[in-house]
Amino acid sequence: MLSNNIFSIIDSKIEQAGSDDPREVAEYFGIMVIDLFGTIAGYATHYSFLPVIGLNKKLEGIWYMFGGWHELAHIFDGHIYEKSFSKGHCDGILFSQDVDSRTISRHEKIANLISANTVVSDEDVLKLSGYDSQIMRSYRDMKAQKKELTRAFEQLRLSTDSPVIKVRLQELKKQLEKIAASISELEYDIVSSNCCRTFSETASLLGIPERILNYKLEAMHMRGLDIDRHELEHYDKMFSGDVFRSCI
Repeated sequence: MLSNNIFSIIDSKIEQAGSDDPREVAEYFGIMVIDLFGTIAGYATHYSFLPVIGLNKKLEGIWYMFGGWHELAHIFDGHIYEKSFSKGHCDGILFSQDVDSRTISRHEKIANLISANTVVSDEDVLKLSGYDSQIMRSYRDMKAQKKELTRAFEQLRLSTDSPVIKVRLQELKKQLEKIAASISELEYDIVSSNCCRTFSETASLLGIPERILNYKLEAMHMRGLDIDRHELEHYDKMFSGDVFRSCI
């Protein structure tokens, strides 16, 4: 549905234009920008060979950026030249559907992913969530090690019953117990050091709705960054017991 290359294409457009401001980028690439009023947030179309976007004058600050890049995405990914866009495309409400919605159109999902990825910085997400802190990297590494050890233990447990296998199983069991204890200690350290925030807190600090943060996380994951949207959404279940606060 979406080529990861489109994110690189957008980065290249911004670099060429020397700006990430939607109007400046549009001007650089010969895209007409029309001021809109009323209830339409934006639209994208083309007049003959001239690409055109419309942006509501009420869009300000970060919402101007989201709206502008949403419509530019329709241009740069070629949506406006597809048959379904033959009469133009209007957006009444930005990010009206969740990233995993079954009813969202392909064009809208792509435009939302590009918009969220372009406007919200990777650095801010990683910093404010605490996801990229040293302690969280250690936590994820230990969880991965535990998963591998568990897989090895289960495979051996189902193999031939021999003295050598029994010794190896005991060794793996001790390693699992040790790493489980280390993970438990890290969980307490994470909570006590307040190095991570809830999903809601992170979205609030970024100044964006949680729905847009979901799109940003999905885009980051698609680009191969060490972040998993589904994992982050459910970090409130990462620790057991009421003593632990939920983390993103």
